[in-house]
Amino acid sequence: MASDSYPPKLTPLERLDMIPASLSLVAASLYWSIAAVFRGKSGASSYNKHIKFALMRKAMTRLSIRQTQSTNPPSNEIYDAYIKKQGLENQTVTLKHGALGHWLGNKDAKQVVVYYHGGGFALPLNNAYFEIFNEIIEDFRAQGKDVAIFFLTYTLAPYAAYPTQTRQAVEALRYVIQETGRDPANVVIGGDSAGGNLTLGVLSHLSHPHEAIDQLDIPGPLAGSFLIAPWVSFSQGFPSFQKNANKDMLAPPYLARWSAAFLGGKKGDNYSEPFLAPAEWWKDLKTKDMLVVAGGDEVFLGSVEQFVEKLKSVFPSTSFIIGADEAHVAPIVNRMLNDSSETEQGKAVTSWLSARL
Repeated sequence: MASDSYPPKLTPLERLDMIPASLSLVAASLYWSIAAVFRGKSGASSYNKHIKFALMRKAMTRLSIRQTQSTNPPSNEIYDAYIKKQGLENQTVTLKHGALGHWLGNKDAKQVVVYYHGGGFALPLNNAYFEIFNEIIEDFRAQGKDVAIFFLTYTLAPYAAYPTQTRQAVEALRYVIQETGRDPANVVIGGDSAGGNLTLGVLSHLSHPHEAIDQLDIPGPLAGSFLIAPWVSFSQGFPSFQKNANKDMLAPPYLARWSAAFLGGKKGDNYSEPFLAPAEWWKDLKTKDMLVVAGGDEVFLGSVEQFVEKLKSVFPSTSFIIGADEAHVAPIVNRMLNDSSETEQGKAVTSWLSARL
């Protein structure tokens, strides 16, 4: 497994602390159910989202990483349960360096999307990912396109720190290209939030091999790469952190804990914190083009906008879409909150993928 001791077994004190934590959420729910009525333009786009996002900020801030992880099964178990429920074939493969890969769709499909999930490097996959990408597979099938998704189960922080997750992300792409013999021109890589960070880490490694990661040489550029609200900077000094503080589910206290757990005491570098890399770093990306999407209501918006500006200056084959009135990773998060309505970010990703696969 990618995380042998995951999920953590809480100590008696940690379990006891879950009681006041739960009570604080009940109190917060009552407060926000009233406050949401008066949220104004500084609040989330809807009454329900305002309450749910506030509760997510409260829960993630109040609970430790271990407490949060204790209620979330590992990615591979989520995949196993989803596949079983759908009556599909379990197609899990063991990768190097403790990682796992999971096929959704026809594993022999000519075209593949290698996907790196988000969750602050600390949380696993959830059903929303499989539901959304299964729908995309079915839509493409109706168009006569045979496409598969290859998900990565990587070791969550703090069970391992950078560069472990980046190394595992590289191994997922290595497997798809070298082990299955696919042409890079038929492979797309992408991810959301922390997974967008890993996507950029993989692209960096292809152009500038990381000294602690086995080199991966590919015979040509990838068909494309896409980033959904990528976590490109661990700084919280961007104006969007204040402007969108009550519109998003992300909050500075737990983001700081999660990024610290990922870095494991190291300082950010061009691979682990893409925003730090100079423009020239991105000049010779081994991908035909890039799509970046973000929500107009998310705290990461400022960092993503500035990163895209830098990226476009040397890699003009970059498209950037901002989903109006949408929060962080809206296609995934909204589905998690039982809202399956189409988002601008999701529509942009699906349209972009359709044009390249």
